[in-house]
Amino acid sequence: MKVLIIEDEKLLADSIQSVLERKGFEVECVYDGETGAEYAELGIYDLLILDVMMPKMDGYQVAREVRAKRCGTPILMLTARSELEDRIEGLNAGADYYLTKPFDTRELLACINALLRRQGAPGGSGDPGKYRSGSGSLHPGLRRKAGPALCPRI
Repeated sequence: MKVLIIEDEKLLADSIQSVLERKGFEVECVYDGETGAEYAELGIYDLLILDVMMPKMDGYQVAREVRAKRCGTPILMLTARSELEDRIEGLNAGADYYLTKPFDTRELLACINALLRRQGAPGGSGDPGKYRSGSGSLHPGLRRKAGPALCPRI
C-alpha cells in the first residue's frame, strides 16, 4: 500500500511516515500543495493524507484539483482548521475524511482503516493480512483496483 503525505510541517509528516512504515506501508512525503497535487495526480497512491494550510496551494485547492482530474484515491484531510465551515469546505472539496489536529495516532490509524475498507479491503478480525493497532487495523498489502477513470496518468 502506497501513501502520499502532503504536509508542510516536516516533523509531523516524518512522524506520520514513521508510524505508517512500521505498519508496512510505503510512504512518500511532499511539503507543499503544488508538489502534492502533481504527485497525487500520478495515480500511484492508495491514500492521500493532506494538510490544509500549506505553501503554494492549500489543501482545499489540492483536493479540488485532484478530484477534477477524476482521481478517486481516498483523501484523508489532516488539519488544524477545526471549525464547522472548514470541515464542510474540506469534504466538499473532495476529502473522504476530515481529521483535526491534534489527533491521537490510534484515531489516525482507525481513519485510514475506514478509508481502506471503502476501497474493498478485507474485513474481520481473523484476516491474516490485517495489522492491528490499538482498536484500528490496517491492510498494507492491499492494492486497490485502479482504472483509467480513477486517476489518469499525466
